[in-house]
Amino acid sequence: MTGQPVSSALVALVAVAMVVPPRALSAQDAPPTPASVVDGVFTSDQAERGKKQFQQTCAACHSTAEHTGRNFESRWNGSTVGDLFDLVSNTMPESDPGGLKAEEYASILAFFLSESGYKEGPKELPSDLESLKHIRIDVPAK
Repeated sequence: MTGQPVSSALVALVAVAMVVPPRALSAQDAPPTPASVVDGVFTSDQAERGKKQFQQTCAACHSTAEHTGRNFESRWNGSTVGDLFDLVSNTMPESDPGGLKAEEYASILAFFLSESGYKEGPKELPSDLESLKHIRIDVPAK
């Protein structure tokens, strides 16, 4: 020190910092762990609902092949499911962009993933954009 008087408040703060351990981070404090579609991020039931929704809402203008398999991989590899969800939910159906419920859009995306060869998992694909932004689209191992 340079001979300057140390304030009693600073001394008290340092003393408390030395005695009280820092709070451990809880799971809620940690940022979401990025997942990948290869980890099984949808259920088979959800994909089946998505297939029915696609047939009902999308098949008049689109084929399944346009949005699955190699077409899906070449267009979306390296993106997130959030990117795909954002595009589809804001532009489709063409006659009523955003006209489906978020859960219906998520189910259609689960159908695309299923048809593209991704395995299902124990939980449904979430339907909120923020969660979907943390799920990477990676090409499945063949």
